[in-house]
Amino acid sequence: MSPEARMEELRARLSLARGAATLLLATVASEVDLEPSRRFLLDVLRAAPMSVADLGECSFNDGPARWAELTRGAPADAFVLAANPRGALAGAAFARLLNAERELLRQLAGPMVLLVPRDTERILRSHAPDFFTWIAQSYEVPPAGEMAAIAARLGVAPSAVEAPAPQDEPIRFLHLSDIHLRPQRVKRYDQDRVLRGLLEFLERDRAEFPLDLVFLTGDLAQSGKREEYALVVDFLRKLIEVTGVPPERLFVIPGNHDVDRDVGRWLLRTLSRDDEAIAFFEEPASRGFHEKKFEAYGGGLRDLLGASRPLGLAAGADAVEVVDVRGARIGVASFNSAWFAQGDDDHGKLWLGEPSAHGAAQRLADEGVSFAIALLHHPFDYLHEVEREEVERIFERSFELVLRGHLHKDKARTILSPRGGYVEVAGPAAYQGSQWPNGCFLGEIQARRRAVRLRPYAFSSGADPWVLDPKVFPDDAEQHYCRTFSLPEKRRIKSVVAKQLERGAAIALSSAPPAKQRELAAELGISVPEGRLSAESLRKASRAVALTPEVARLWALGRWVRLVREVMEEQSKDAPRIERTDPQFLEKALVRTAHAFRRFESDFDSDREAFRRDAPLVIRSALELIVDGPVYRQASVSTLTDVRSHLVIGTPSEPSSQRAVIQVDLVRDPTLDWDVKSVAELDMYVRVSGADHAASILVGAVAPSADEPRIEHAQTPAGREVLLLRL
Repeated sequence: MSPEARMEELRARLSLARGAATLLLATVASEVDLEPSRRFLLDVLRAAPMSVADLGECSFNDGPARWAELTRGAPADAFVLAANPRGALAGAAFARLLNAERELLRQLAGPMVLLVPRDTERILRSHAPDFFTWIAQSYEVPPAGEMAAIAARLGVAPSAVEAPAPQDEPIRFLHLSDIHLRPQRVKRYDQDRVLRGLLEFLERDRAEFPLDLVFLTGDLAQSGKREEYALVVDFLRKLIEVTGVPPERLFVIPGNHDVDRDVGRWLLRTLSRDDEAIAFFEEPASRGFHEKKFEAYGGGLRDLLGASRPLGLAAGADAVEVVDVRGARIGVASFNSAWFAQGDDDHGKLWLGEPSAHGAAQRLADEGVSFAIALLHHPFDYLHEVEREEVERIFERSFELVLRGHLHKDKARTILSPRGGYVEVAGPAAYQGSQWPNGCFLGEIQARRRAVRLRPYAFSSGADPWVLDPKVFPDDAEQHYCRTFSLPEKRRIKSVVAKQLERGAAIALSSAPPAKQRELAAELGISVPEGRLSAESLRKASRAVALTPEVARLWALGRWVRLVREVMEEQSKDAPRIERTDPQFLEKALVRTAHAFRRFESDFDSDREAFRRDAPLVIRSALELIVDGPVYRQASVSTLTDVRSHLVIGTPSEPSSQRAVIQVDLVRDPTLDWDVKSVAELDMYVRVSGADHAASILVGAVAPSADEPRIEHAQTPAGREVLLLRL
């Protein structure tokens, strides 16, 4: 059959199937062809005398339940929906969802064409064989060029296909350095005059330039004394208030003036050999005496910024913090170049630590950051010659932006090398006396475009004391005296351990139900349009959880599913899934669920409290295996509570005898019985749904010492019989 004949047959079948819940599959050669082929397919189908609605591309978390909802919301004679779950893991998760929700295809408002790449079709045929039995006919869509020719022969003007430009909303930051706060009365008046003006400027500028991150690169105090950090903390607290940047996104490192020189008087001023440096930065005990020089600095800041923050006093991987800002994964390495600082003759004597720089770089690679920032106080030429060149090489390979201070002079330049490169920004002194130049940088990071834009500001004695400084970039008047720096691509290589952890996290996450995936994305701060996890979001979440305890919860859910299958095999070898034609199907399903739940808690070493918090998800995943039919979560029909979760077995088109409503309630006090609000809400829900069967599951309502979970028969105030299960 010619390509044109195939398209004619597809149009004819759609026309004949108007108003019928029919699914047709259309396959394109590759995901590259998906978008142009979809456009041309819509043009060809719309040439027939029928209305065709374009439903766009669905997420791999969208199955027939969501498809039916989309068709009901877009009245038309036929519908076209594309699906492209990128990657084998996402494809397998998509296939399992389609298999589970296949019966909901009956709810389609009309015939629908599901357009997928050939690789996706293979995954579906392999992992969702039952779903394929619901497909009325499969078609191979010609390449975009042939489709354009077919459209032309039909007299159809094809739509222009333009890929939308990716959004890259800038991440805005403030870079301050060298504040030198002192408690003496005369100095306080002068420094307040300068810094009060800075705070007022930042507060005014917040509406036009809201900040995401704040960096302070050392010399917060003048002599590292405890009383000076009371002023530092007061200033930082005001800075947090006027900018709206939370403490966890404010990054601070020490400078040579944050060293208490009285404490460090008798300590080593430098190291002489590479092996000494390795011992100092690899063995925390080696830094013990030098850490005492920073006790006032660290003690003054931790209460405000967080007890576990590195603050430049950690080394290697521990010096790195990762934050997610509007889809970009930003890594910040806070280095201390002042470990051996003691006087004004530090040039060439300081050590940042090659092992520390290498460990931080490896952590950034393992975390999968999209943009890496290094903070240090001194220029590289202050480092000892033994490590200087190698440390610079590590920075060239690993960082996009290097922020520093110390010299009280602004400087911005791009460093390019065979290993990559970075933008180096030296901040001027934010305060060195009102009679001297004082300044700072505001910046914008565009992680996807790999660019940094800088806006320099300086203190002035006018009515607006902080103003744009045209002297920093005098040749950029057309850019309002701002400068944009482009960055080379980085190739960060993950360690073997990190790859294995990430792979395990990806498997666990992709096998978790969609509700759990969305919940995890929200916890990690990953943007999920319309509450659905895309393939890219899945990759981000896998990277984020690869090194966190969240992986244990995901593996716990996987272990739970295997345990449910074991219980099913033990209790019913001949009929592992319970048919809903059995009048007692709900009670039998709850018995199996209860046995698995209790066995899980007693046999599996996991966070039981976290597992109980996931109770609606846990119980739903069990019922999907135990009962022969769809199980899905339903929003509450009343406003009595926002805590309980309702699960529904069966679809509205099925007989009421094969449908059930289950209320899952997490009980905080095991001594409390089934409360009045819970009963009333379940009664209302059963009445609205029309289901014959109902149950209430109270998780945490029975003491842990109870030998067996109890399934009771109870009645609501309306006289409706329900099952009551206490876990």
